[in-house]
Amino acid sequence: MSIFHRYSSTIHGNYRRAYLRSGAITGLLLAAYVMVRYLMGNPLESPLSYVSDAILLVAVFLFAAYYRNSLPEGKVTLKELMLFGIGLSAMAAVVYGLVLCAFELIVPDQTLQFTTGMTGKEISPLDPQMHYWAIWWAIMAAVEVLLLGAFGAFLAAILFRNEKSEVKKSETKNV
Repeated sequence: MSIFHRYSSTIHGNYRRAYLRSGAITGLLLAAYVMVRYLMGNPLESPLSYVSDAILLVAVFLFAAYYRNSLPEGKVTLKELMLFGIGLSAMAAVVYGLVLCAFELIVPDQTLQFTTGMTGKEISPLDPQMHYWAIWWAIMAAVEVLLLGAFGAFLAAILFRNEKSEVKKSETKNV
């Protein structure tokens, strides 16, 4: 089990508070994009789009850079940035999923648009399972945000790290 304890890593800042704030802002930005598109009369056909993916990845990179620059000496390890980025992605996924679900329940036209765009089937606004569709699209969007955000966090951690962890040397026992 020594492979898991080979590195000595230092955490330089309070990444938990940072990813909670940054993740909430990112999730709200993603939800705001859906709402603004609906209010402009051009609703999205899917909760997953290239624009929302770009918003997520740009936010992950910008918040990772901001977190690194906010640290006392600007030193950050790969591990710390990965923890920050995955936490940001998880928080963004939860916020985006909850706000998207609430928005779809309040505005069933958006749920109809998502269902028609994603499945190709027309459903009635009076469909008794409309709220299940809203929950399904919110869960699907949250999972996609979590996965893509974690990938973006990995890339941001590789790009923005500026301190390498110390490798522990272990003495082997001669039998």
